[in-house]
Amino acid sequence: MRLLIYFTFLLFLFASCMKEEIPIPAHEPGDVTESQVVMGQFYNNQIFYNLNYNSVISENLETGWEIAFDCSDTSSHVILNSSLVCSAYKTTSTNFENINSSIDIDEIDWSYDATSGNLDSLALKNYNDGSVFIINLGSSVSEEILNRGYKKILISKPSEVEYQIRSANLDGTMDTTVIISKDSDLNFIAYSLVNNSAVEVFPNKNSWDLMFTAYNNIFTLMGSPFPYRVSGVLINRNNTYVAEDIAHNFEDINYEMTQNDTIFNFIQNIDVIGYDWKDYSHSVGSFTIRENLNYVIKTSSGLHFKLRFLDFYNSLAEKGCPKFEFQKL
Repeated sequence: MRLLIYFTFLLFLFASCMKEEIPIPAHEPGDVTESQVVMGQFYNNQIFYNLNYNSVISENLETGWEIAFDCSDTSSHVILNSSLVCSAYKTTSTNFENINSSIDIDEIDWSYDATSGNLDSLALKNYNDGSVFIINLGSSVSEEILNRGYKKILISKPSEVEYQIRSANLDGTMDTTVIISKDSDLNFIAYSLVNNSAVEVFPNKNSWDLMFTAYNNIFTLMGSPFPYRVSGVLINRNNTYVAEDIAHNFEDINYEMTQNDTIFNFIQNIDVIGYDWKDYSHSVGSFTIRENLNYVIKTSSGLHFKLRFLDFYNSLAEKGCPKFEFQKL
């Protein structure tokens, strides 16, 4: 009898120590949301967009900057504003004064940043070896300026958190030296070679997901690289990944599918969404949206969204107004 009471007590004690199981709530998707942004008919607005808040974080004119400085604590790259189709030429001189108006601009073989955003394939790579670069400031379609001019620049690194840039016109005028300090809240600090100053372009790196902008796409023409300005979407470099999908209906894509590594191929190229979600008909003279083309996006905050484009025109039939719908998965 005592043995039975003892085992009954142990069973009661064991049961009282077991915590009640807490059910894991099902993953609740958000609502399907439709939005539209206005890049302008010449695509001169650069628009930074946050999917979670369904809002434009900031926007600026493409002509406000030409180069931008990396703010990472592990690298110090310098990129070009490809919206203006800016390019760079590395001279063989380390003497700033030796580069002047006598140089034959027409004979220069210009370099461009890789469309993918690969930081190992930049026009201004190896800038820190003391060489003088010439920057082609590109063109402005909206301002009808085919050639915005040229600058010579010399960039150095006084410290791991600073850049020094010296710039001038090719004739030596407007010779200016500026120190730029990294800002850990940003991916890049934009810089105007026209005004010789840093400018606010890129928002906080954790505040945006997509950048609607014109950009320079490098095509191949007769075996040679051919830069061409297109309009589209670039993604945030900061831990943002996108998978292109043509295998599923938009309505069928769900969160569980994003957790299966065999379904979607997420990549970090900044042009993974790019420009080719639309097609241009030369005979009709207008754009149409490609059907059944979806994008699955993993943001820097760890959220997943599905997105597809609906139109490139507004209600007044003005182009440069991407309309899209998306849903948090």
